[in-house]
Amino acid sequence: MNFKGITLIFCILTIFLLFSLKANSQEDLIFNIEEIIEEIASSSDEELDYSELYSTLEMLHNDPINLNTTTSDELKQLIFLTEFQIYSLVNYRKKYGNYNSIYELQFVDGIDIETLKHLIPFVIVEEATTSKIPDLKKMFTYGKHTIITRYQQQLQKKAGYKVSEEEIAKNPDKSRYLGDPSKIYFKYNYQYKTNLSFGITAEKDDGEQFFKGAQKYGFDLYSAHFQINDIGVLNKLIIGDFSTQFGQGLTLWSGMSFGKTSNVINIIKKGRGINKYTSVNESMFFRGEAATFKFGDFKITEFVSYKKLDAGVEHLSDTISGEEEDIISAFLETGYHRTPAEIAKMNNVGEFVSGGNVSWASSILRLGLTGVYSKYSSNMVSSSALYKINDFSGNSNFNGGLDYLISLKQVNIFGETSMSQNLGWATLNGAVIDFVPEFKMSVLQRYFSSDYQAIYSAPFSEGNKCNNESGIFVGAEIYPIKKWKIDLYVDAFKFQWLKFGVNAPSKGMEYAVQLNYFTRRDLDMNVKVKYETKEKNNSDGAIHQINPYSTTKIRYHINYLPTDVIKLKNRIEISNYHIDKTNKWGYMIYQDVQYKPKKIPLTFTLHFAVFDTKDYDTRIYCYEPDVLYGFTVPAYYGKGERIAFVIKYQITQKLNFWFRIANTFSNDKESIGSGLDAINGNNKTDIKLELKYTF
Repeated sequence: MNFKGITLIFCILTIFLLFSLKANSQEDLIFNIEEIIEEIASSSDEELDYSELYSTLEMLHNDPINLNTTTSDELKQLIFLTEFQIYSLVNYRKKYGNYNSIYELQFVDGIDIETLKHLIPFVIVEEATTSKIPDLKKMFTYGKHTIITRYQQQLQKKAGYKVSEEEIAKNPDKSRYLGDPSKIYFKYNYQYKTNLSFGITAEKDDGEQFFKGAQKYGFDLYSAHFQINDIGVLNKLIIGDFSTQFGQGLTLWSGMSFGKTSNVINIIKKGRGINKYTSVNESMFFRGEAATFKFGDFKITEFVSYKKLDAGVEHLSDTISGEEEDIISAFLETGYHRTPAEIAKMNNVGEFVSGGNVSWASSILRLGLTGVYSKYSSNMVSSSALYKINDFSGNSNFNGGLDYLISLKQVNIFGETSMSQNLGWATLNGAVIDFVPEFKMSVLQRYFSSDYQAIYSAPFSEGNKCNNESGIFVGAEIYPIKKWKIDLYVDAFKFQWLKFGVNAPSKGMEYAVQLNYFTRRDLDMNVKVKYETKEKNNSDGAIHQINPYSTTKIRYHINYLPTDVIKLKNRIEISNYHIDKTNKWGYMIYQDVQYKPKKIPLTFTLHFAVFDTKDYDTRIYCYEPDVLYGFTVPAYYGKGERIAFVIKYQITQKLNFWFRIANTFSNDKESIGSGLDAINGNNKTDIKLELKYTF
């Protein structure tokens, strides 16, 4: 069947199902983070752990925010709320007194129907009680214990597991996977409301050894934390692993971050300060102690961290003095320790990081001053590649920055300016304006000098880095008629210096528009068009010769509830890549069906996708249903089908079980993957099993 035929069937099916919708469906389409995760995945080739985004929302769902006692800082944990909406939720209580009912939210400025639908699962209305120090005995007695274990494996054998004993005998350092193909995850956490949390997270990646070889103590990663909040002037105290998020991400930001999404008004980063770290990314966190103290309108944060990093280290000797020096050739940020080469880079460099933040907040103004000092046990040397000439070198760095947020009734003005030890600098400034409920606008300007060096940073940017970029972003949110919303933005950016694959300064533009339709309960759908132009090296290899290229993505997506026990999702997405006279196309169509019968504690979710893209240039990212805290966002390219099936079984009130199986069938390949990950054949199958026990 050709592309036009598939598209016609999809459209007919969608129209038929729309007419069959129940107007009085009992189940809401509650907020999810799928779109944010897809946006992050499409702008980065790294394998990221998204569980921090989900775990915060899960905690607030289990222990909702009381609207009669909440603060702006607490509401910032709800990542879908804008600064104006947060201001309005707090100001409504100051102006009219305590909330009497959750239904008052519809009268709060800036809380539209879509936001209301997302917000309700995470807030409650209760009588405000006099603030007092929590009872320590209750905190350690009446909390909730959660244990999660997960096992996953790819059924087909990768090339890295097929190295023969004879080959190993001839070359003991031959590249291969030393462990078995299983991936194992364990998490224990104790939580008492928002006051106390402690736990441990452990993970073994596929190919890594387990209780032998380089991993004599079992898991490759162990991460632990102890966090206590709101004890007098002590706002937070963390011992163990933690993340730090301040300002707009120029000076200091670790952990998950996101920038451009379809929510064009929500561009102000909501730094959470210090917070426990429970993900399994093995590089973007700190290990030590951190504390925040609150004195009236002031908050003072300090932290100290020391941990080992993976890196290639070369031992150099001065031929004249005879002195030896260790030089860092490159950091390894994947966290993988599967092969002899990866194990040789394990824990080679010590990293010491210390810093802090002082912030002051009034009803309309918040100011923050952040400083961070980093020192490494070995020197980092500049790369010989010309585009890396401004990268960090040496063994120490310091960053200092000032951030601000001005919150007026309908205007938020924000920004941050930062400088690094080598006097490189970066600045980001913007505004979000709520002209009327039907029209809102955002503007963001940024300039990151090519020699600005920040080791832990994550600002709003095009290149996912905090250097060598300038640009201006303008977005708007429009409600033309009831139940309809238009989101659109344009982003113009320049790279002042060279980049990987670009042998000259370059520029680009990105345009996006999304038309949304939604009801209170049973339906929401959108159409999104995104067009981006950039520049890269000429394919003929000419030095300093760059060519413009463009990518276009067109997407139609719909979520709907035809019955009280069935959720459906459909998407069709078209991708185009154009350079010189070459024009490449691709498409992807998927159908998700979730069935949750009322009388049995089972939930079935089926995902089926068909894709046909020319190559990696026309790849399409898609969020797939997964087990709890499991996130799969593959890039579909080539020609084939993808199917994923997830079962959730609530064995008891305290015990839940998930099973997931996913298969990719490639019509245009005789093998999948490359190098040690290569699979002989055109099928790839993954399984996951997970148990969650709460008591």
